[in-house]
Amino acid sequence: MRISVLETPEQAAEHAAVLVTGALAGGGHLSLAGGGTPRRTYELLAAGGDIDWGAVDLWFGDERCVPPDDPESNYRMVAETLLPAAGAARVHRIRGEDDPDAAAAAYEAEIAGIQLDLALLGLGEDAHTASLFPCSPALAERERLALPVTAVKPPPQRITLTLPVFEVARSVVVLAVGQGKADAVAAMCAGRDPKHPASLLPDGRTELVIDRSAAARMG
Repeated sequence: MRISVLETPEQAAEHAAVLVTGALAGGGHLSLAGGGTPRRTYELLAAGGDIDWGAVDLWFGDERCVPPDDPESNYRMVAETLLPAAGAARVHRIRGEDDPDAAAAAYEAEIAGIQLDLALLGLGEDAHTASLFPCSPALAERERLALPVTAVKPPPQRITLTLPVFEVARSVVVLAVGQGKADAVAAMCAGRDPKHPASLLPDGRTELVIDRSAAARMG
């Protein structure tokens, strides 16, 4: 796994934006992370003007089971930051407002046969990524591409892509910043362990992008 340590959160966000831009040079398929960490990267991508969004398909690594205008919605955060500039992209939204089983099945059918050019993921303080949580049965899934899951943090009902989707992605970028992510970064780098789901991502195609604070406990 490649590890890029930047001095500040802003520099980490900038580096992630460069990686996304490079992966989409000729268009392609990008899956997006939720939560607060990637917000700045999306703002930078929106301001950059270097991507032909009309040639891009946007997917979501996971979604909370809430309506798209809910403050907890990953789609809403992307709509507020990236979509004003990327409106020409084909946006594949997870319908978090629908029945979770039905929404997961519909998203699986939509993404089947798609190889992501880049999967942008976050890292939780417990080393979860997307909505793949420590020791979750979803980590063992080899057939389904999207699943409804119950999270250990609110909101509990979520839908997530599974590891088989990320394992065949051309590249994976995990973005994590801040002292609060230092233990998770160290755990991710310590070796494959279902207690630390991000450690199960494909080594050869994954780049971990962190700031100096998040790197504090690396060996």
